[in-house]
Amino acid sequence: MKKISLLILLTIFPLLCRAQGGDTLHSRISRDSILIGDQIEWSLDFSLAPGEEVRISKPGETPVPGVEALSELALDTLSRKDGILQLRGHVTLTSFDSGSYDLPQLFVLLGRTDGSVDTLAYHGPHLEVTTIPIDTATFQPYDIKGQIRYPLTFKEILPWIGLALLLAALVWLLVRWIKMRRENRNLFGKPVVQDPPHIVALRSLEKTRSQKLWQAGKQKQFYTQVTDALRQYIAERYGISALEQTSAEMLHELSGQDITPALYDQLKELFTTADFVKFAKHAATDQENENAIPTAIRFINETYMSQIENEEEE
Repeated sequence: MKKISLLILLTIFPLLCRAQGGDTLHSRISRDSILIGDQIEWSLDFSLAPGEEVRISKPGETPVPGVEALSELALDTLSRKDGILQLRGHVTLTSFDSGSYDLPQLFVLLGRTDGSVDTLAYHGPHLEVTTIPIDTATFQPYDIKGQIRYPLTFKEILPWIGLALLLAALVWLLVRWIKMRRENRNLFGKPVVQDPPHIVALRSLEKTRSQKLWQAGKQKQFYTQVTDALRQYIAERYGISALEQTSAEMLHELSGQDITPALYDQLKELFTTADFVKFAKHAATDQENENAIPTAIRFINETYMSQIENEEEE
C-alpha cells in the first residue's frame, strides 16, 4: 500500500469545501457534558482506499475560547478490509470555564488516485461544561481543621530509648574509668601493678642507649632523655618536684638527702653538662657523652640500694 501522509494544517479551507461541494458529516465527543477540569475525546471517522492520501485540518490549541486541546490530533487505524482502511482522528480536550461551547468544523481532504480532491466537512458537536452545584440554602461553611496529631507508638520511641541507654552507659563508663584511674585500678576495680621507679628509669636509659643519639650528632635530644629519666626517678624516690624545677633547685633539695658526696658531685656534673648542651649550644666531649648514662645508672642503683638498706634497718 502506498504511503499515507498526515499533514496538520494551520487553517480551515471553507473555500475549498464550497468548491468541491463536500458532504457535511458530524464529529463526536465521548461525552456531551463534563465538569470543569474533566477530559473528553473529540473524534471523527473516515475510510481511505489504497493509493489515496489524507490531510486533516488542525483544531488548534484553543478550538474555541474556553476549551483547550491537551494533545495533537492523531490518527488510529480501526480496521482494514480489502485494502480499505477505517481511520479515526482524535484529540483530547478539557475546559476550566463553565458554559456552553460549539466546537468548530473539521475538514478532511482526501487525495484520490485520479488526482482529484474530496473534502469531508465534519460539523462540530455541542459541549456543556458545568460546575459542582452548591446548595446555598443548607450549605454551612466550616473553619480549617488543625493538624491531626497521632499518638506516638512504641516502635517510634524505641530508637530514642536505645540512644538514651547508650549515652547513660558511656557516661557511667567514663566516670568509673576516671575514679579507678585515680585509685590506680583498672576499669574492673583490680589494682594496676606498676613497675618501681628505678626499673622505669633504668628501662628508659637503656632505650636511650640503644638509640645512639649522641653518636648521630643529636646531643640535645640525648641529654634531654637522660635527664628526664633521672628527674622522674628523683621525683618519685624523694618526693620533690624535680620535673618542674630547674637543675639548681632540684640539686639544692637533693643536697639534704642521704646521698654520698661523690655521687652527688657526679650527678651535679651530669646536669651541668646537660644544661650547657640544651641551653647554651655546648658541644660535649665524647668522654662526657660516654659517661652520661653510666653516671645516671650508678646514681639510680646506689640510691635504690640505700633505700633498701634503710628499710631493712627499720
